[in-house]
Amino acid sequence: MDDLITFAIGDVHGCLDELTSLVAACESASGGRPVRFVLIGHYVDRGPNSSRVLDLLIERQLREKDRLVCLRGNHDDMLMRAAREDRTDSDLMNWWANGGEQTLDSYGVNDPCELPAQHLAWIGSLPLTFVDHHRLFVHAGVRPGVSIQDQAEKDLLWIREPFLSSDADHGRFVVHGHTPTRSTLPELRPNRLNLDTGACFGGALTAALFTGAERLPVLFINSDGYCWEPPPTA
Repeated sequence: MDDLITFAIGDVHGCLDELTSLVAACESASGGRPVRFVLIGHYVDRGPNSSRVLDLLIERQLREKDRLVCLRGNHDDMLMRAAREDRTDSDLMNWWANGGEQTLDSYGVNDPCELPAQHLAWIGSLPLTFVDHHRLFVHAGVRPGVSIQDQAEKDLLWIREPFLSSDADHGRFVVHGHTPTRSTLPELRPNRLNLDTGACFGGALTAALFTGAERLPVLFINSDGYCWEPPPTA
């Protein structure tokens, strides 16, 4: 649909109140146009309400299907590894030490194997990327110089450098999270946009509005209720 707009949302990390506030603000800003949401990963860990975040997303995705795209982040992937029957001690402790304790608390259980099967299956089904006409949406980023179809899963989930310092044109504008911005504001560059504004560290949760006609975002909205136009890029 020519009038479809896309809101990309940064790392949620169990911040349910911020997510519900931000989705409501995006819907209000849509002006009645059809809306697609793309969430770029990190639904669990560190924040207080991972279980209820997954309840919300699973229920909404059942209703809206392709109007709600949820990508897998490395924290979501770590949880899946920690919940497997063949997990290693390293799998479990690495996840637990990176915010997994808060996720267990939100479910009221002591072991990730005890999480609801529906939630684990949903996380396991999440794609690593979503592509539209202008953009690549991905959790962490891409390895410069490698075609999109040849990117390694580890890079899509975990990469920081050399991606963050690269000025290369990656073929599509890359929308990502994973690395919290120091300013707690979105970081917009000519070749990419970082939407991890540190919601689980006291920042707001942020969304970027994209249209079918423009490659770059046309508006930012956050869970504190602020809307602003992006600064020009070099």
